[in-house]
Amino acid sequence: MNPLVVAQAVKGTGSFFSNRKVQIAILLIVLYFIFKKKIKQFLDNRRLQQFQKDEGSIINQLAQQYRAAINPSGIEWMRNFDGTRTQAIERLAYQTKGRFQAVADAYQLKYKELLSDTLKSELSTDDFQKWFNIVD
Repeated sequence: MNPLVVAQAVKGTGSFFSNRKVQIAILLIVLYFIFKKKIKQFLDNRRLQQFQKDEGSIINQLAQQYRAAINPSGIEWMRNFDGTRTQAIERLAYQTKGRFQAVADAYQLKYKELLSDTLKSELSTDDFQKWFNIVD
């Protein structure tokens, strides 16, 4: 490689990184990656506080009842083994009718999962379609 070309490239790179805006942008990107986990924890805590502040509302109670029907034991790693109470989910569907979006938002806020995706994986296709027809 030609030494003059290399010297010119290094000089151009140096002037690029000496630009104040570029330095600030690089600093912000580095800080984001350093504090990414802390930012996520902070946002999760804020969401959980928001949920707990209004925990007594019917919407939040329905979200918790859905979780109890999906995971009767309450132990996360037993979720695949302890079964799903489909009759309870069907009863909850009638209570959820007309306010599904609010319940789904509360469920996602509390458990960081989408309610419809969780039910789709827990219920059979016929049971899920039945639930969906009631809620819709």
